[in-house]
Amino acid sequence: MCQFRFGLLCAALAGSLFLSGCGGSDAARPAGMASQCALPLKYADGLSGGYSISSVAQAVPRQFSACAMEQPLAASVSLCIDHRQMGELSAQLVLPNQSGLDLDLQTASQGGSCLISGRLFTVALPASRLQGFSGLRGDWSVRVRDNNMVASTPTGFLVGWSMQAEGLQ
Repeated sequence: MCQFRFGLLCAALAGSLFLSGCGGSDAARPAGMASQCALPLKYADGLSGGYSISSVAQAVPRQFSACAMEQPLAASVSLCIDHRQMGELSAQLVLPNQSGLDLDLQTASQGGSCLISGRLFTVALPASRLQGFSGLRGDWSVRVRDNNMVASTPTGFLVGWSMQAEGLQ
């Protein structure tokens, strides 16, 4: 997955360098430089724990600080979830414009270490949905909801989440 994103970033960078070398319409503008921004894995409640997953989804908004990226090309969100019945859950990334982007946990790649418990699920984001966020500015949130709140269903936790983005300055 990382190799694909790195390859995509390299191809975009090579293409922009090629076009700038061909004498594009704006000769004064330098080619974009590769940039990476990240919200490191952090507890969902912002302190030292997570949120209980229920039928009402909640998460603390987070902001990228000092992210010089102007054109996102690839991004992913990682969720640290402690729940025994993953098929009952739905997740969503809330973008700074308050629109939602569904995160398919069933097809997410799994692996990596979580903060205190649970499994790490990583979902690649469509770059087309990120293009309008210059510098990735604004509040980003993750919401996880349990769609089967029967008394016999075990309670789970959104322990934490992170986001990584690659693009051009």
